[in-house]
Amino acid sequence: MSRYYDITVTLDDVPAPPWRRFLIEADATFAHLHRAIQEACGWEDRHLFEFSSTSGVPLAGLPDVEDDVPVPDASTVRLGTVLDTDVTEIRYVYDFGDHWQHAVRCEAPAESDEGFHRRLVGGARAFPPEDCGGVGGYEECVAVVRGGEDDKDLRTWLGDWAPERFDLEAARQVFDAARAPAVALQPGFPHPSHLARAEVPAPAQPALKAAAEGIELLGRLMVFARWANEGRKLTATGNLTMAAGAELIDLLGTDDRLDERIGDRVFKTKSTVELRGVDLTFRLARRAGFVKVRTNTVSATVRGRHLGRDPLADWRATFSGLLDLGILRHRYAHANWLVPYWKELVDGEVPGLVAHLLVTPSPVPLADLQERLWQLVGAAFVLDHLDEEELRRHRHLLDQNVRSICQVLADVGAVEITGVEATTDKYGITRESGGEVAATPLAAAAVPDLAARR
Repeated sequence: MSRYYDITVTLDDVPAPPWRRFLIEADATFAHLHRAIQEACGWEDRHLFEFSSTSGVPLAGLPDVEDDVPVPDASTVRLGTVLDTDVTEIRYVYDFGDHWQHAVRCEAPAESDEGFHRRLVGGARAFPPEDCGGVGGYEECVAVVRGGEDDKDLRTWLGDWAPERFDLEAARQVFDAARAPAVALQPGFPHPSHLARAEVPAPAQPALKAAAEGIELLGRLMVFARWANEGRKLTATGNLTMAAGAELIDLLGTDDRLDERIGDRVFKTKSTVELRGVDLTFRLARRAGFVKVRTNTVSATVRGRHLGRDPLADWRATFSGLLDLGILRHRYAHANWLVPYWKELVDGEVPGLVAHLLVTPSPVPLADLQERLWQLVGAAFVLDHLDEEELRRHRHLLDQNVRSICQVLADVGAVEITGVEATTDKYGITRESGGEVAATPLAAAAVPDLAARR
């Protein structure tokens, strides 16, 4: 049994308003609803649009960093986040010049044994011609068609348009046959400066403090700062010594392994940079200002010695330090194999990615984040020399990188990842697929830092 929303769309501010009624699958996004309205009403999708509540609160549309109030991307907001509440009516504006306002009413959800994306079930009268000049222009068109004066030669421009003309059966053949369109996602993410104008709800300080205290990575940073305290020697290259690495694996509780054995072969650990968990803690503690390095010695700063007194401030410093460090830049800092050419580009998008999650009211499919960043890579680099298989490998690595970024953001408590499916292949390697990502309430504490980033 499939579930559908029963939608009626009526044009506002005109006498004898045209209307359409259709069913659309409950899993659709507001971008799908926009497309359904366009095609049901005969609009040509030439202009911007926005969905809002009846009180004027933006719900979904095409995001623009210049907007006073950021609009969530319609391709990432599912209808259920609004229509599965007590809301029965929303507004839809198309063409901000002509400003066509529509009342979008949702009746009780419908169910059907048939599987379809959408179905047109009723309607009357023609919607206005595109670019006719708003309500005033529409009324002028109606008057001309009904025999009024035609000083502007509108009859030629209008062609066979007539205000009463609507062929339900002909419209159904096109509307019902459509499958769910692949919604094009924007490349990358807007700069997070728009958060300065956004209203991002955050829980009370006690709740945020408790959330910060529960972040395991922050606990590791506290342990590391205490370990460094008055000073610990580094190698000539500025890394932790192997003895320190072995000690810190136990102290920090990371999953790192020295001299890892795979099958009958032992892979000798040559540097602590190969101990990803230990090295990340060291680099992040330095970026966050909890430790300092002088003359091949690492020691705790005053701030590092006071870690734990203000968990929320500690967390904000940690989060900002992580963004400064660069998740992929750290991951590939000492790699001697394939280093992705997009690591700086994608790291630069992480603040915008978090800001996008903060202003998006529902969890975002991880696949959407991966697609946005792949589109950005394609726009920033010339990939024409790659064949289909090479492009597939590059895309696969980028998808893995985005998944790694989201996991690190989850480790620091900025996002939550749900719905991931894990499978193990015949070689014992676990592979993950799917999943949705949402910003946590704790991430809202970073809004000032994100909005001020350059």
